Amino acid sequence: MSIRLESNQTTQEKRKAVFNELQEQIKNIKEIQEKEQVFKEDDKQNILREDNENYREPLSIEKEEIIKILLSWGGGEDGFKLTFKDDELLRGVYYCADWGEYEEVELNEDELSLIYDFYLYGEKP
Repeated sequence: MSIRLESNQTTQEKRKAVFNELQEQIKNIKEIQEKEQVFKEDDKQNILREDNENYREPLSIEKEEIIKILLSWGGGEDGFKLTFKDDELLRGVYYCADWGEYEEVELNEDELSLIYDFYLYGEKP
């Protein structure tokens, strides 16, 4: 990653930096895919992704599941999102969305337990 997020940056500056980094990563992936395709079409030796200086080997590939508890919808929407990995509750947020605007607030440990027990009866559906 070539960016640094600093605590003195505004939210907008951080989002812009992350967006620019995303664009750079997408560009790199497309370039690597194009090179791979050219080698396949020319029937030459296989090019290894690892040989490309812009290739980033993933440290891991993980699956998380989000359970959405919708409390309202329509002109405005709100609810909770609980994130699980391997059936373990990792985190949760309360969110509000209204006409293209979205904001969420992280639940603390007590709030997370309360929501989990209240809506899911302590069991993942």
